[in-house]
Amino acid sequence: MGNVLIIDDDQKIGAALSRVVSRLGHYATAVNTLAEGRHQAGRGGYDIVFLDVRMPDGNGLDAIGDLQQSPSSPEIVVITGWGDPDGAEQAMRRGAWDYIEKPPSLKTMSQTLSRALAYRQSQSSPDPWAFKWDGIPGENPKRIKCLHVAAKTAKSDANTLIIGETGTGKELLARAIHQNSPRADHAFVVVDCASLPETIVESVLFGNVKGAYTGADRQRDGLLLQAQDGTLFLDEIGELPLNVQKTFLRVLQERMVRPVGGSTERPCRFRLVAATNRDLDAMVDAGLFRQDLLFRLRGAVIELPTLAEHKNDILLFANYYVRQFCERQGLPVKTFSEDFTTALLAYPWPGNIRELVNTFDGVVALAAESPELYPIHLPVHIRVRVARSQVGERETGPEIVPETTRTASPAPLISPGSAVVDGPDLAMTLPTIKTFRREQDAVYLKRLVDLCRGDVKSAMSMSGLSRSRLYALLKEHDMRLGIPENGVSSSEH
Repeated sequence: MGNVLIIDDDQKIGAALSRVVSRLGHYATAVNTLAEGRHQAGRGGYDIVFLDVRMPDGNGLDAIGDLQQSPSSPEIVVITGWGDPDGAEQAMRRGAWDYIEKPPSLKTMSQTLSRALAYRQSQSSPDPWAFKWDGIPGENPKRIKCLHVAAKTAKSDANTLIIGETGTGKELLARAIHQNSPRADHAFVVVDCASLPETIVESVLFGNVKGAYTGADRQRDGLLLQAQDGTLFLDEIGELPLNVQKTFLRVLQERMVRPVGGSTERPCRFRLVAATNRDLDAMVDAGLFRQDLLFRLRGAVIELPTLAEHKNDILLFANYYVRQFCERQGLPVKTFSEDFTTALLAYPWPGNIRELVNTFDGVVALAAESPELYPIHLPVHIRVRVARSQVGERETGPEIVPETTRTASPAPLISPGSAVVDGPDLAMTLPTIKTFRREQDAVYLKRLVDLCRGDVKSAMSMSGLSRSRLYALLKEHDMRLGIPENGVSSSEH
């Protein structure tokens, strides 16, 4: 028997869903606002949350993370009368169990509820197997879920694809999967596909016999055979040349490898973990990546969030690494000044956790014996970016005016629609600030669309906007991010 929370501002829908849940033998609680929903979920005990999107006090999609962090970590089923593919994608990426359009049929509700509860029951038994790694989990539910998936996949031999921007910790997680697997006593071989010499890439991967090509003065085992009985980590697999992708796919299928110039095959028994910061689906559409290889890679998929997606963890990570670097250098652990904390949270950290770690290695060294850290201890490029972002955002108050200017004549009256600025030789009409900002937004968005050419992630990274805010602005200005003829960007398929 399950405990279900229904968050929907339509009381009739809430009552109808409650009746369905009760008839299926479960308990139901219905609330009408996100605030009430968060409060109820915070009390714990709920297995499933049916969550509406358009609520009077906010967007339901933005509440998914908070609800998942509640004591019982319920499964979230999004229900909406305003269904759209982008909303469905956002829900799935934020960890929702399912996305259902209103009005849901009795069959749809019953199946979704029973399957979600069955899944929870299968996960409810405690897992004594601990996942050990060199990083820290943080508190972001999406990141924690990644570690749970990694812990499960480590026990298997399933091909695993790790997706994430540069610096999110893909190699660290891949190494942890290996170290927690039955193959931990064997080799962990790292291959940076982006740095493989194009002319001898097959030889590097598959090996070669003597005389296979000019300079092949002896027989060499490739990296695949060096990973025998261990783990092969292909970093930036999207950079693997197309002709090599075909050969590598055959190796994955047959588990046999033939060295360049050789006539016989040798068995290769490795576990594959691959990583990429590129949109492989878009590359498939563009003919730059083999779809059949992508299917092979997706035995298990782990998508690491950017640091900007879990800002609440920035201070947690910063304190962890400051303590680590202080201990390494024999220094007392340093505290953060208020201005230092403000700067850390204002900076977008485009290099993610890797940038943060490297930054604090230098910050601790620069601060030396200082017991407290200030913005001056941060690299200048961070201070510059934070300063630029804060221009115009500081608190307003009484203006400090030089004594000689206090007797200036009063400013002319300004009409609500426009402002006429008078001066010795100046007369011009300005639009309202709201109109001006809207026009500037349109110019910026048009430039963003042109530069990113349909790549949603690039647009989010470049603009610093969340996916939902980006789409809201594009809709407001009647624009689309994608530019193909069918009107759908490749990264949105």
